[in-house]
Amino acid sequence: MTETYDLLDTQSGNAVVVALDHGLNMGSVDGFERPESTLRAVLAGDPDGVLVGPHFARRFADTLESSDVDVLLTADAALFSARPGARTGEDIWTPAFSTSFLREFDPKGIKVALVFGRDDPRVFERNVAHVCELAEQLHDTGIPLVVEPVMWGRHVPDDRSTDPELVGNASRLAWEYGADVLKIPYTGDRETFEPIVDASPVPVTVLGGPSSGRTESMLETVSEAVAAGARGPIIGRSIWQTPDPERVVAALGAVVHRNADPADAWQDAADGV
Repeated sequence: MTETYDLLDTQSGNAVVVALDHGLNMGSVDGFERPESTLRAVLAGDPDGVLVGPHFARRFADTLESSDVDVLLTADAALFSARPGARTGEDIWTPAFSTSFLREFDPKGIKVALVFGRDDPRVFERNVAHVCELAEQLHDTGIPLVVEPVMWGRHVPDDRSTDPELVGNASRLAWEYGADVLKIPYTGDRETFEPIVDASPVPVTVLGGPSSGRTESMLETVSEAVAAGARGPIIGRSIWQTPDPERVVAALGAVVHRNADPADAWQDAADGV
């Protein structure tokens, strides 16, 4: 029997979650230099949830509480350089916050990355161990563990980061280690994505990655993923690196909750914003 979590306890059974945890890994990202302004623009579109770091949640608690949005928290830090805001190919990963501290915020989910393709197997071992430890600590708490299995390491070429075979295997490993919800890459088409969703005993959501600058294309991808059985997106840059985050979130809500045509949802969101 599949457990129902508060985050997915919506009329459609799906959720639109906006990822705003990038400051933990990237610093002051383009489009996110003023965190509260970005947060308010996102919340104006009425998402179901936001994914943030615990200190972000603490600093902007009043804004979050006034919106009645579900808050998910990120538990780890995955950086690509020891130089602030840089990407120099380094692989720096560590558990960042204790489970007891994260639980003080009464989150609707706790997210951790599971990074494949690393040079250093010891870092991967620590990553797996942390996922398993979190799963044990959250068991029977009602707080789902969201695991994001990604191919960020140099042993997986960029052009294979959404490879169906890799995504399928990574997803299986993630829930076997204790994931209650998966946050996975879209494989590019429904034909290859749907079997991965069907095989998963836990809900599947799709991640975003770098913004393509093509919002309607992103909406089509999310629409295809939901049609294949995904429960919605957990994405960030494709929302808040656009000129109008409120409109993007509103359009996603129509696609995810009402199966709206992406082009119609985009136009309707413009009319309503």
